[in-house]
Amino acid sequence: MIEQLDYIEALGAGAIWLSPIFPSPSHHGYDATDFYGVEPRLGSPEELRALIDAAHARGIRVIFDYTANHVSQEHPDFQAALRDPQSPTFPWFTFTEYPETYVSFFGVRSLPQLDSDHPEARRAMIAAAAHWLRQGVDGFRLDYTIGPSHAFWVDFRAAMRAIRPDSVMIGEAVDTAEMLHSYVGRLDGCLDFLLLQVIRLFFGFGQMRASQLDTFLSRHLGAFPPDFVMPSFLDNHDMNRFLWIVQGDVRKLKLAALCQYTLPHPPVLYYGTEVGLSQQLDVRHMDGSGHPEESRLPMRWGAAQDADLLGFYRRLGAMRRETAAVWRGRRRAAHIDDAGGHYAYLCEAGGRELLAALNNGPGAGRIPLPEGDWEIAVESEGAALDGGDLLLPAYGGAVLLRR
Repeated sequence: MIEQLDYIEALGAGAIWLSPIFPSPSHHGYDATDFYGVEPRLGSPEELRALIDAAHARGIRVIFDYTANHVSQEHPDFQAALRDPQSPTFPWFTFTEYPETYVSFFGVRSLPQLDSDHPEARRAMIAAAAHWLRQGVDGFRLDYTIGPSHAFWVDFRAAMRAIRPDSVMIGEAVDTAEMLHSYVGRLDGCLDFLLLQVIRLFFGFGQMRASQLDTFLSRHLGAFPPDFVMPSFLDNHDMNRFLWIVQGDVRKLKLAALCQYTLPHPPVLYYGTEVGLSQQLDVRHMDGSGHPEESRLPMRWGAAQDADLLGFYRRLGAMRRETAAVWRGRRRAAHIDDAGGHYAYLCEAGGRELLAALNNGPGAGRIPLPEGDWEIAVESEGAALDGGDLLLPAYGGAVLLRR
């Protein structure tokens, strides 16, 4: 990663979210055995320090993936509880039939769940996170946020803020809007799984109309305080990649990304999506078993990368950094055509006006532009101005700037 910081910076990234870096017996790392160590397969503590310093030198923040809900069954604290019910860490876990049966993450025996309301267990998990903030980490993506109690997160956030006032805590809560809203004031935000589902329905599966997307965005974005950060994403390590669900149609990926990068909240880019990395099999096999490693294949480098797609993502990243304030400004629908799959929205702030125009249909489209002198800033598949209209090819989109 240190060697590829030029590459990451060229994508316009303002932060790097690392998968779990702690020692772990699994490939995914969400079952830590030591929250103070570094998994040797990934590098040394000194190399991690060098990565953080090098990223900071470029103005890029580093965010850790932190699991406060559960540990590995090989974690010393759980092993001590298994050996001796008088162990100080025994009450950190919930045994129903000691020592064989205990509460675990979704019933997975290798992932015993912590009691986040036990004072010592809570202190231990907060202390480990605090350690990494002192090492220069800028914040956390908090795995399975709905596991620990709200009281835990209140204490966690307060402790992190006391160490680093600019640290950030983003939850992973795959739940209802009501549940997400309950974290306002307790966390800095939550990953937007609700938006993910809608984006995949509209762009990925063609099972939603443009008017429905517009209604969802209007209600969804207005349901949360503007300072409650809800990062958007098209895919992640627990699901089929977007390029897989659209059967390799790069046009649809570009169109969805253009929409993602023109929404108010920060976009998250899952490694490899920007160069055409997909997968070989579905994450859900025919026998019903789950295989998330299918969407976690090695990164593509060199000639294996889709250079055109990479160039598009770099242009998107540059555009986003330049215009983020506009997309967070006043927004309204400018054109909706359910029959053609056309959707355009206008955003303005600070005297600047930008228009995102999307043709999510199988045929070429013509989108009428608001009055004014417009120029194309970013396009996905080719776009052309024709008088007061914008011409878009099938599954094409563009961002326009009013002169």
